[in-house]
Parts: sequence; C-alpha cells; structure tokens
Amino acid sequence: MSLHRTALPLALAASLAGCLSLGDKAELVVYAPQVAISADASWPSLDRTLAIAEPNASTLLDSNRIAVRPKPATLQVYSGAIWADRAPELVQSALVASFADHDRFRAVLRPTDGLGADLLLRLDLRHFEAVYAEDAKTPTVVVDLQATLVDQRTHRVIGSRRFRSEQASEREKLPAVVPAFEAALGDVATAMMPWVLETAKDD
Repeated sequence: MSLHRTALPLALAASLAGCLSLGDKAELVVYAPQVAISADASWPSLDRTLAIAEPNASTLLDSNRIAVRPKPATLQVYSGAIWADRAPELVQSALVASFADHDRFRAVLRPTDGLGADLLLRLDLRHFEAVYAEDAKTPTVVVDLQATLVDQRTHRVIGSRRFRSEQASEREKLPAVVPAFEAALGDVATAMMPWVLETAKDD
C-alpha cells in the first residue's frame, strides 16, 4: 500500500522534479535531489584519489521508490513519485559530486570508473526514508549511512563511522519532504567529508 504524504526548505539546492506520462494514468513525478556541502577552510587537502562505492542497502531501500514509514514497523512508499535513480545510486552520485566540488582530493570517482584509487569509501545505507512519529502530522526524514574507509594500497581498513541526520518537515506533502531529504543527505556529506580527510591524513 502506498501513502500520498510529504521538509524543511533549507538553504540547499532545490530538488529537480520532472514528470513521466503513463498514458491514461496520472503522471509520475520524478525527483532528482541536489546536495551541497558546507565546507570549512580548515579542512585539509589530500594528494590522493578517493573512490566512493555505491552503498549496500536492504531490498526495501534498493529501489527508486521514495520510502515512508507511517508506523515504526511499517515501511511503505509514496504514490505517484519516484527518485531519478535507485536510492543507493542517488546517494553515491550525490556524495561523488559534492566531494569533488571542493577539490580536497586529487580526484573523486566511482570504483566502476575503471581507474585505480588510493582510498575506497564503502557505505551501507541503513535509512533513507520519511518517518512519522506516533501521532505526528508531518514526517522527519532520516538518512543513516555506515562508512568504512579502506587504504587500497595496503588493503587495510583505516576507519569506520556511522553518520546519521534527521530533518523535520514543516508540511506533509511530498514536494515539501524532498528538500528534507536534500538537507539530511547534505548534513551527512558535510560530516563525512572532513572525517575522510582527517582519517586518511593521519594514516
């Protein structure tokens, strides 16, 4: 069963939405969230290449459907809308683009690009959904990633950390929830990037 429910419009790039026609059926809205990192001038730079892997995810999250949890033990999807890519691909693309924007690594790429990388960031996507607390009328978006940093030259794990962000929505409708996904993923990326830099620098 799908819900027709819907974030806090923060100072991040607005989501891009398009429509796909399904013949006589209602249009399907496609969302492609944009993510920005609030970089700090004190963050170090590394003369290393970083590959960011596509996150592992449960079957329920490994989809382009937009997940919503109306009750603690119930995971459903919004009707009439999808992400532009599967959620793990969406998260990977957002992290690759936002990390690359700040020129703190020699290069930021995907393992599938066919180029060797000094560092590999492995990810597990634990939560990427809108969650309704008991009796709440609007959801809170939860983005939760477990990150493991690997030195590919020595095949050694040099750090592991969990990153989680929650962003409350001011309204219930999905167009207002998508910016909360952007904000939460932006918070996670902003916390993760300096951790990767510092962890690799100290190795």
